[in-house]
Amino acid sequence: MKRQWLAGGAFLLLVLATGACDWLDDPSPEFVRVMIESDDDALMLITSTQFVQTTNEFGETGVQVFDSDTTIASFPFDQSWNIKDEQRFLLMGFAPDSSSVMVRMRILLDGDLDYDKTVIVLVDDPVRYIYLFNQQILQDFELL
Repeated sequence: MKRQWLAGGAFLLLVLATGACDWLDDPSPEFVRVMIESDDDALMLITSTQFVQTTNEFGETGVQVFDSDTTIASFPFDQSWNIKDEQRFLLMGFAPDSSSVMVRMRILLDGDLDYDKTVIVLVDDPVRYIYLFNQQILQDFELL
C-alpha cells in the first residue's frame, strides 16, 4: 500500500513539475508581423519601438516618439520587427498624397492575430496601431 502511495505521489510531482515549467516562461512577445493588402498603390508607414504613452489632464492619450522609421509600403506588404527588448510597437499608416487608400491590415504578435481590420486611410485620418506589453492602450491616440 505504501509503495502505491509513493508511486502515485511521484507521478503527481512529475505532472506538477512538467506543468510548472510554463510558469517560468516569459509571456512577452518577441516579434510583431505586419501584413497589409490593398488594390491601391502605396501607404506611408511610420513605425517605432522607442516611444512612451502619455495622458494629459483631460484624459486624452498621446504618444511621444523618440525614434522612428518612415517607409513607403507597396502592396502586398509583409514585414516583421523584433520587439523582444522594447516590448512595444507603434504603427501609423497615412495615404501618401491627398487621396484615400483602402487597406486590410493584419498584425500578429508571435504568430497570434492581434489586429485584423479593413479601413479607409486618409492623409488626416491615419490607421493606428500601438502595442505595449501588459498595458491596455486605446487605438485612438495623438502623435505628440
